[in-house]
Order: sequence, then C-alpha cells, then structure tokens
Amino acid sequence: MLSQEFKATVSDKNLLRTRIMLKDSFVVDPTFVQLDEMLSYARVYLPGLFVPFDGECLENDEAKWNDNVMNEELVQLVTNFSETRVNHLKKVVSKVLKPEIEKIRRKKIEQSARPPISSQFTPPPVSRESSLLTKEANRQKALKVLKNEGGKIQNIMTEVTSRHTWKPTNVDDMERAAREILRAAKDYKNNR
Repeated sequence: MLSQEFKATVSDKNLLRTRIMLKDSFVVDPTFVQLDEMLSYARVYLPGLFVPFDGECLENDEAKWNDNVMNEELVQLVTNFSETRVNHLKKVVSKVLKPEIEKIRRKKIEQSARPPISSQFTPPPVSRESSLLTKEANRQKALKVLKNEGGKIQNIMTEVTSRHTWKPTNVDDMERAAREILRAAKDYKNNR
C-alpha cells in the first residue's frame, strides 16, 4: 500500500524526493512488492521519472556483489534514475539481501497460514430449517468466492502471458487468490 507521503511527493512533482523514496524501498522491502507498486504509480504521474542510462559501467560479476557494491549502486541510481539501473539493482539486492528476503517470505507464509478471525466463528443454527438455509447461504457464498478468485487467477495468467514475464506482485496476488480458494472450498465442504 502506497504511503500518503509518497503520493504527495509524486503529486508535488518532486522528482528528486520521489527517486530517493524509490531507492529506499529497495532496502525497506527487498522483495520489491513495494517498489513495483511505487514505480507503477510514479510512472503514471511523473512521465519524466526515468532518464536514459548514462552508460557507466555496472558491476556484473555476481561474485563481487556485496553491501558496498549495493550501496554504491543505490547512490548511482539517484543520479541516473534509469530503467537499466533499476533492473540491475534488483538483481544485486536479490543476491545481497537474500537472507532478509527469505525471512520476509517465511513471515508472509506463516501469516497467510493463520485463518482470519472472522472465519473461525460460525454461530450455531437455531432450528433444522434455519440450519439448512444457513448452510445453503454459506455454500452459495463459497461458490461466489471460488468464482471470483478463480477469475483473478485467470486475469493474472492472461496478463503474464501477454507480457511474457512475471512480476513479484503477480506471485503474491496468485498466492492470495489460492488461499481464498482453499478457504472457500473448505467452507463449501463444511456446509454440505
């Protein structure tokens, strides 16, 4: 979710501050979910966000990628905010901050495994007729969720196929939809 501060910075057309905030997001969220969302927003409202690549040498030897190289590349990004540097920096950060990325992903998986509080409680039925109506309503609700989330997955796959590439947000969105599908399938089974 985009911060109000970032939206205001973009709205003010403050290119330098926007680029610094984007640069910072590489380290704040090395999974690039935040960065991709911020870039998508900034591209729409700041057409001059990116500049042509200055052609300066980028360290391509992965064996040399470390904190110092990453920090130097982050500094260079602010002065030459080019798509070439952004894409290169993503590779560097992915390697240098790999342990942090894995920790963030594990935490997300753990959080997603916990059922939401709202799905843990179902009030007891008052009568048999009421019970049948409640079960039917729950089944219909589950079917609606299955249809909606299946549609989301289908839309993501269409987008990925047309672009011939996956974005990290695509994977996260697929994961969320899959969790909802599993929950809905369980709800449907429990109300047969």
